[in-house]
Amino acid sequence: MESVVERFLRYVTFDTQSDEESDTCPSTEKQKALAAALVEEMHAMGIADARMDENGYVYGTVPGDLELPIIGLIAHMDTTPDMTGKDVKPQVIHYEGGDVVLNREKGIVMEAAQFPELQKFVGQDLVCSDGTTLLGADDKAGIAMILQAVEELLAEGVLKVVMVGNEAECK
Repeated sequence: MESVVERFLRYVTFDTQSDEESDTCPSTEKQKALAAALVEEMHAMGIADARMDENGYVYGTVPGDLELPIIGLIAHMDTTPDMTGKDVKPQVIHYEGGDVVLNREKGIVMEAAQFPELQKFVGQDLVCSDGTTLLGADDKAGIAMILQAVEELLAEGVLKVVMVGNEAECK
């Protein structure tokens, strides 16, 4: 089974940058590339009715025990238009404290003094971009966690409904 980090690192390679000036849903057609990949992934998990609608929403259901609660899992896949999401270069950095060098060549550093909350993560792995693009963690990390949970819940036979959508962008 693929890890949630591996799944996330795959998702961030999709450019899903939104366009605030667009009146379409989704606001950019390139968002549908990730949606199509998610449908394929869901089919591979055994979610037979996984599908994408004309607006790029992805849906799928998993029948389960009707005596158990029905749950819905929802995330969005678009990323902000404020920074490019093209050619993302994700990296996993084992954080030992201090500043985080994201891109030595370009001198891009996340300074610990500006981000004191980093101290909570000493000894852990951080997933970062190289500082030249948006990573897209909001909410591709959510999608990765949802599909990881779905895969595990399917194995346990406790899941009734799964939904992954792009609703945040469409009004």
